[in-house]
Amino acid sequence: MKSFVAILALLLWATSAMAAVKCDLPELDAVEKADPQCLFYTGTQHFREKSYESAVTSWKQLVALSDVPLEHEHLRTDAHNNLGYMYFMGWGVAADRKTALEYWSYAYKAGHEESAYHLCHYYGEPKEPVYKRQLAKGYCKEALRRYEQRGAKLNESAEVIRQLNGFMARLSVE
Repeated sequence: MKSFVAILALLLWATSAMAAVKCDLPELDAVEKADPQCLFYTGTQHFREKSYESAVTSWKQLVALSDVPLEHEHLRTDAHNNLGYMYFMGWGVAADRKTALEYWSYAYKAGHEESAYHLCHYYGEPKEPVYKRQLAKGYCKEALRRYEQRGAKLNESAEVIRQLNGFMARLSVE
């Protein structure tokens, strides 16, 4: 945990040093490099380019910000979710499921539907040492609720809802 705090302190320092530099993304060239939008979308661009270490760095800088405007807090929550995935998969960082769980738990508590989905799978895989069927069912139900609510608004969650229903059915018969 001490190393985690040290890394966050270093990221905070690096973020403050970047404050006056403008964002490298053409669509965000009016904002500073340390702006939550710039950090999130730069991380996303790096992820798409499979520059996973750079994506992790950008998202860690975002989650380390001490003051994120309310209208951009969802970006910090998305970054927590993304970092959970990166740590779980070991993309750009050493695989660390405990750290993945910490990032996903933060995002879950903030209402992030994908984090609920990840926690459903995290606890619901019988071959894994962290398998907890009842806990997984709770996360799956909540993920399903969140995706159904979101899907009604965005009409893009049908496949995830199908997967969650299948996972719930499997958990219910075990």
